[in-house]
Amino acid sequence: MILNNCRLIPQLSGGVASDCGSVCIEDGKIVRVSAASVSDAGEDVFDCGGKTLLPGLIDLHTHITLLGGAGVDCVNDPMKLLIAAVEQAQKCLPYGYTTIRDCGSFAGVAIYARDMIQKGIAPGPRILANGETLTSSIMWKPGGSEAGVRLSDGAEEYRRHVRMEAAMGADFIKIYASGSAYDPSGVPKHPIMTRDEIRTAVETAHMHGLYVASHCHADSAIRDCIECGVKTIEHATYISDETIALLQKTQDCYLVPTFAAMYVSQTEPAAREFWLARLTPMLEACARQIEKAYKAGEKMGFGTDSAPGSPQYEKGVEFQMRKDYCHMENVDILLQATKYNAEIAGIDHMVGEIREGLMADLILVEGNPAEDISVMYHRPACVWQAGKRI
Repeated sequence: MILNNCRLIPQLSGGVASDCGSVCIEDGKIVRVSAASVSDAGEDVFDCGGKTLLPGLIDLHTHITLLGGAGVDCVNDPMKLLIAAVEQAQKCLPYGYTTIRDCGSFAGVAIYARDMIQKGIAPGPRILANGETLTSSIMWKPGGSEAGVRLSDGAEEYRRHVRMEAAMGADFIKIYASGSAYDPSGVPKHPIMTRDEIRTAVETAHMHGLYVASHCHADSAIRDCIECGVKTIEHATYISDETIALLQKTQDCYLVPTFAAMYVSQTEPAAREFWLARLTPMLEACARQIEKAYKAGEKMGFGTDSAPGSPQYEKGVEFQMRKDYCHMENVDILLQATKYNAEIAGIDHMVGEIREGLMADLILVEGNPAEDISVMYHRPACVWQAGKRI
């Protein structure tokens, strides 16, 4: 198949720039990217009509078991939970997200949802899954722990639980190094893991060929994670100037800000005043510091901390927030949501660019998002996964 007459953005297309280019696909992979359209190519040609062709989007921080009210009925029924998780994951495809990284699911069900989709049992996006998130017993709740969390105290418990997640087939390990923003009793400005616990989790993950992603709002927790070898810092709300400077001296550690969840939660009618009071200062602090990290040249990831199909997806909120709050360049935001995410997650040999040899995960959008990022606030005109139109 040939996707013909498409705009190509060079930073996302292996250096090829064109207003009327073409991309040839065979067996689900990109085999040729050309700055010229094809005039005589037979029947299997899709006319892109001058629209912009982009790599499939990647969300590095999502949760496919954020099921709202429906989740109450599913949590104690493994089969219902798995079906609901797969259905939730499928909702990201119409919005152009062909790959997602699930950062914590009830009973680790994202691992099984990933396997169902990989085996072709159900359609859906590529999923990178960590299973359950590891954290300390400060996250305990009366009647049981926080859903989707495996409570651990002391280095040896973290070692054991990392091994269990690896045995389940996790693609990476997720920890909570600071308190939660969305738990009303959470303490996001405070660390909730010791350095020894973090270090042990990282060492054990590396032993099994995995990396660690850490939920971090508190600056001290961010610093501990950087110094202990954590690869991705999720949220990074209160990162200080000093910690940004430390990050610049560190190899293979990246920030994954998630503005969309904070913004949308503020607009929810239920408990609006509570969330406004709690999240507004966090959002402002995060935007201010992430803009500093961006201007300092930090490569960062793109995540929504949301459920696929949520308002964050519908309105392209994460794109909006990075532009309006952090004043990022349009192409940099696009790189974060595609190429950089693939590199950070270690899947750039498969996806993330329009380049020969990579999977044909592609989206077609109206207009030119390199000039007007609001193009990304709407659903794409077309989505292909491994060369198949969704």
